[in-house]
Amino acid sequence: MAADRQLHLYLPAHLRRDQLAGQVNILARLIEALPDWQLHHHPEAEGAAPPPRPGFTLTHMQEPVGPRNLCLRRTYFYPFWRIEPTNARWDYAVTRATPDYSRIPPERARNFHQRLRDRVLEGRVVTREGFVFMPLQGRLTEHRSFQSMSPLDMIRATLDTQPLPVKATLHPSETYGAADHAALAALARHPRFQLVQAGAADLIARCDHVVSQNSAVALQAMIAGKGAVLFAGIDFHHPAGSVPRDGLARAFEIGREAPRKMTEYLWWFFRHRAIDAQSDQAAAQIRALLAAQGWPIA
Repeated sequence: MAADRQLHLYLPAHLRRDQLAGQVNILARLIEALPDWQLHHHPEAEGAAPPPRPGFTLTHMQEPVGPRNLCLRRTYFYPFWRIEPTNARWDYAVTRATPDYSRIPPERARNFHQRLRDRVLEGRVVTREGFVFMPLQGRLTEHRSFQSMSPLDMIRATLDTQPLPVKATLHPSETYGAADHAALAALARHPRFQLVQAGAADLIARCDHVVSQNSAVALQAMIAGKGAVLFAGIDFHHPAGSVPRDGLARAFEIGREAPRKMTEYLWWFFRHRAIDAQSDQAAAQIRALLAAQGWPIA
């Protein structure tokens, strides 16, 4: 088999198990898209980049190295995925795209939005109880390149910009160091800041709006009809108030209101701009994406 028709896959083991069990998932669609390619399955890469191999490489949530490597990443909800030349969601092509609502089927889009809303809220009643929900992520004291300011400064700016109490949560998968805990302890003395332990769905249902760097919880909140303010780049920034895009004051003006045209946006973002692994068109879409990246797709 020629090197230009070999693909090395470093994907989660469960995708391989499900595909072997006959389920139609993203791996099954990749195999369907590349019938004349030899596919090599490897344990999912962790930490260091996978070793150089002849042909092409697809990794999972790992920054690709070189033009023959691409990244596969789930688009927030199954069965939606993206294949990108970077793992950084704020650098995806959809981030720079302008939403196009000219081909949105109204009834199907409304039904799709309702299904996502049901998944987010899990039967909870939506209220507005007069507080901001702030799902914190990691590295609270650092200002990284894709952020408008550090998470710690985001908390301060939010308290200074608007009058509502802020209920913040820590990310269950993040590790917080001594500097992070010291900063949170100092903030706990602020009368409108509270670190809470509660489920995201509960806080989404009850809050007035969400403020975050770029947590997927902000997308879930917008699906539920709540506004969102984002302090960092991300691919779903379009309906939110974005500090990098809009500036601080304007971002809060936008973000404290319910997002406009969210039904249309969700259809565009997921159905038009992501790969639906359950769609009969998924294999053709994958082939087109790989060809656009310069891969030798006949």
